[in-house]
Amino acid sequence: MGWFDDKIHEVFYNVGVRVHKVFRLYFLLLSFAILTFASFGFIWFEKQTTRDPQYVFSPANAPWRYERAVLTEHWPLDEEKFWPGKSYDLHGYVDVIASGRVHPDYGRPNILNIRYLDEVARINDYIVHNLTVPVDINGKHYDIAYTDLCMRYDWACFLNDHITMLMPKTRWGNFSGPFAEFASDIINTQVNITYPIGWRGTEPIYFGALVGAPNLVDEEGHFDFATAIRLTYNTREGKVDEYGIEWRRKLAKWLTDKENPVSELLEFGVNHNMTLPEGLQDVADTLAPKFVGTCAILFTFSFLVSVVLRRHSAGQVMIDWVRSKPLVAAAGLMTPVMATVTSFGLILWCGQLYNAIVNVSPFLILCIGIDDLFIMSAEWHRTNPKDSAEKRIGHTLSEAAVAISITSITDITTFAVGCYTTLPGVQMFCMYTCVQCFFCYVYQIIFLGPVLAYAAEMEQNEQHALLFRKAVDPEKTESKLKLWLLSGSVNRQNQDVHRRKSKKVAPGEEEIEKTSKLGEMVAKLEHTLEKHDEDPGHNSEETLVSKIFREIIGPFILQRSTQVCALLLYLVYISLAIGGCWNIKEGLDPKLLVRESFYLSKFYEIIDETFWREGLQMQVVVNNPPDLFDPESRKGFDEMMAESPSNIFEKCLISFFPEFEGTQYTMNPNATMIWLRAYENHLETEVHELNIQKPKTSSEWYKRCRDWLIVAGGRRLWQMDLVWANTSFEETPRITAFRFQLGLRNYRTPTDHTHSCKMMRAIAEKHSKFNVTTFHEYYPFADQYLELTPSLFQNMFMDLGTILLVSMIMIPEWRCAIAIVLSIASINVGVLGFMSYWGVNLDSVSIITVIMCIGFAVDLSAHIAYAFSQSYGNSHTRAVAALETLGWPVFLGASSTVLGILLLTLVDSYIVQIFFKTVFLVINFSILHGLIFLPILLMKIVRGVRTRDGESNEKPKIQMEMESQTAA
Repeated sequence: MGWFDDKIHEVFYNVGVRVHKVFRLYFLLLSFAILTFASFGFIWFEKQTTRDPQYVFSPANAPWRYERAVLTEHWPLDEEKFWPGKSYDLHGYVDVIASGRVHPDYGRPNILNIRYLDEVARINDYIVHNLTVPVDINGKHYDIAYTDLCMRYDWACFLNDHITMLMPKTRWGNFSGPFAEFASDIINTQVNITYPIGWRGTEPIYFGALVGAPNLVDEEGHFDFATAIRLTYNTREGKVDEYGIEWRRKLAKWLTDKENPVSELLEFGVNHNMTLPEGLQDVADTLAPKFVGTCAILFTFSFLVSVVLRRHSAGQVMIDWVRSKPLVAAAGLMTPVMATVTSFGLILWCGQLYNAIVNVSPFLILCIGIDDLFIMSAEWHRTNPKDSAEKRIGHTLSEAAVAISITSITDITTFAVGCYTTLPGVQMFCMYTCVQCFFCYVYQIIFLGPVLAYAAEMEQNEQHALLFRKAVDPEKTESKLKLWLLSGSVNRQNQDVHRRKSKKVAPGEEEIEKTSKLGEMVAKLEHTLEKHDEDPGHNSEETLVSKIFREIIGPFILQRSTQVCALLLYLVYISLAIGGCWNIKEGLDPKLLVRESFYLSKFYEIIDETFWREGLQMQVVVNNPPDLFDPESRKGFDEMMAESPSNIFEKCLISFFPEFEGTQYTMNPNATMIWLRAYENHLETEVHELNIQKPKTSSEWYKRCRDWLIVAGGRRLWQMDLVWANTSFEETPRITAFRFQLGLRNYRTPTDHTHSCKMMRAIAEKHSKFNVTTFHEYYPFADQYLELTPSLFQNMFMDLGTILLVSMIMIPEWRCAIAIVLSIASINVGVLGFMSYWGVNLDSVSIITVIMCIGFAVDLSAHIAYAFSQSYGNSHTRAVAALETLGWPVFLGASSTVLGILLLTLVDSYIVQIFFKTVFLVINFSILHGLIFLPILLMKIVRGVRTRDGESNEKPKIQMEMESQTAA
């Protein structure tokens, strides 16, 4: 692809010349016009913002969406027939876990102690009756309480009556007279407080989801100790949803107020439908000031790097304000900022969604833009200062823009590939970052290029880089203040004479040099390198750092002893990396999505200690139930039975449930809430107590089941678990679907969620004849975990293939392109491996950062490989030349990236910490590869000598053609 390389050099050379001659003002105006136009897209910011974590972190075609839709179809939300835990369509819920404050020596206290129960009851009463929100309707003011907003069943709100049931029975009510004896008999004989299921008459109460970490005292399930009590509040939606949202937020704020805690005994974990979105937004809000701080740090760093130091004939080291480029540094920082604003605005204008997860992308673009700035500055300083500003701009863009083009195009294509993943959060991030990379590249040409053109003209006119006036000649002033603040390289035509004079210091001037320690140090270093300055291939004004990389660092790195050490270092590195990859964990723990200081983290802390260990419930739906009476209609089901058909109902359960109830993630059968067992117990009771025989036919069995639901103590629960084909009493009833709830245990980690989800679905698939559907509220996260590894490998291989293709086209030496891909693959393996050592799991957030790390790795590796491909001589000489040309800019780019993300360590958010850790790893590994491993690899695989064919003055042919065009 040598012809392509020559052509693109020619194109960018002409662009540079045209920019300086004609278009610099127009390009600047065009940049601001694009920025202004795109900024109007922020008008739709709120409208296009999505805060739904299930959408962001779960695949669009995830199975849980179908599974939840099955529940919604059979049991749609009814605000007047609502039972907690039976509906997953409800958005107006508030889940509160009350627990005693942790004692430093004894841990959490017994929440069943009457002192704590009274406190819970007090808090609950206040929430139900006194916590209100103001409402103005038709000019009248009202204060709306929970009882005005609550979901109902038979016109009654759920008021957390289990608090009273957990108290001593003497506290259940004040009864007197004959009624007291009757009430006492009912309380003592009909109410049974056991775990996981208690009973109020024949109505079951699932204490597994209400009492956390109980201590059981007998086999029946009585308990005398628990650490937490769960409270639920459910508000209606529709017309009153606006007030319900306000009430839920007020409740969360009241319970989690750290400055004015509502209780000295208790602490509360609070979760509602907007809590996680608010937590993610809270993370995003903390990034805004950090971004400003990052810009300030990078501007300071870029400004310092843009300053050129010069030692004049008297030996004084001072700032060369003619050659320094602080305005270019400022423009280089503005470039990624402008790209970010432009990209966000245009994407929003096009109707695409926004989520806070993309807020880390500007940090990435900022670092990429600064890296490109250093490349541009380095190439400028390598141009001949005796040439015209027009020609120097052409040469700068000819070299720098090509190097930037390679990395920018690979970045753009890398993130474009990421848009095809199945995870919406990754898609969204990659789309925003891809567009930002594109505009960052465009602005490098149409904004930074013109600014550099103006700066070049100022340098040619010997103007001060900040004051826009002619700089002071350091040879004509003795004032140190003027030397430091106003002087620069004026009278450039006499600079060779000045340099010769400075090398022959008169005896009387030695003392002057010694008065400046900095001057002495620089003089000694220059004396070591000055013999190389006579080489006509080197710029007489090249930076000291370039000399150091050429004469000291490059040869040292490429010594045989250094290569042996590098090989041993690489073997240790890759061994540790592969070991880490084998041990990496998958899954995004929901509790890590928010900052540690956000109130939701307390909810996850308490639920992890209690209900995630045991007590949660999973829904299981039988969409195609068999005839639960006639065994002949379901032979396949009967084959699993071990007993006679006379006990078919019990055998159905025995054959169906051992798999569901016998896993490591499900509780014992006594934790399963199913209407069928209650109905079978009812039939047995009728036989023994009323001498009513069991049904003889299927029709009778179903009719008696429907009649039982009218009078059963748990009818409110069981009615909501059955779907009847008909409702007329004249027709033979038939059940088209039913559901039951399994008690869960060991449901604490993302791995548990994933394995449990796979296991439940496998059991359901095994019984496909019944069309079984399972669902739990953490299934969206589990489906994300299941997609992580396939998405990661898909993106990595597609990205590497894309990078190889782009590199093969834009880099004339195909072996250099291969080396880039190998280097990036090695860096990615290292990042994944060392992530596991640093406590980072494989999740959608880390996949985003891994995709990002490919972009960083491309930048650093491609620059070195491209510089190697453009150098002449044998492989050793070319490797040294590559380090001389771009070693320092690459190091500066990496250093600026690390500086840019240092402020992120102050954000107590897992998402942000993952970003910092991953970028920190990839930058360090990229530096290790770019400055050590890759040059050595290139030296070994690219053999032979690259010569300047047909050239007599050591200039590339394309350069001669460009100069002739300029002269014409």
